[in-house]
Amino acid sequence: MPKPFIIHDPYFEKAKRMWYRARSAFKLLEIQEKYNVIKPRMNVLDVAAAPGSFLQVIAKIIGPEGKAVGIDIQKIDPNFGFPNIYLLQESVFEYEKIQVFLESIGFGRWKSAIEFHHFDLITSDIAPSTTGMTGVDQYRSVELNLAILDVAKVFLKKWGNLVLKVFVWEDVNDLMWPLKENFNKVSRFKPKACRDRSFEEYFIGIGKK
Repeated sequence: MPKPFIIHDPYFEKAKRMWYRARSAFKLLEIQEKYNVIKPRMNVLDVAAAPGSFLQVIAKIIGPEGKAVGIDIQKIDPNFGFPNIYLLQESVFEYEKIQVFLESIGFGRWKSAIEFHHFDLITSDIAPSTTGMTGVDQYRSVELNLAILDVAKVFLKKWGNLVLKVFVWEDVNDLMWPLKENFNKVSRFKPKACRDRSFEEYFIGIGKK
């Protein structure tokens, strides 16, 4: 029999004790321990950043000389206690609006109107609105992540890295192949903080071509 679905599991309680906004912070910490994708002084873009747990992890590691930029169409509570977190409530596909915002917080201008290449790392914990139909939800996850790969083509520096949450099912190669075309190495990883019954994994693209 499948394990019962317990919302208030140990990671949920641990997140509350450590003042993380969501249990997903521990997923990123496990990814960081294994792949070391976040480094001091980096500029990092977190896509679909609400409620902000990834930003909490990122801001601490990059330190005051880096910038952690969170973008979401939802409003994010700005009270993080980290001066290096910057928030924009906007669609991540509004590239020119994002560029104007980035310039306002100290990023430089770029000659190309479609390629800004500001970030050393892009992360995303995005998930589609679920239907309960595994195949449908998984393909929506793939489509969202393909769109974020397009964002990375615009905003991620050459040799930069990408972290994506993916619902894994039959169509996952529709995402894996484009990732391999754009990154020198692609790895799949399921952190222990993921719920056992979840189909989610994280795809880590290392070294943008």
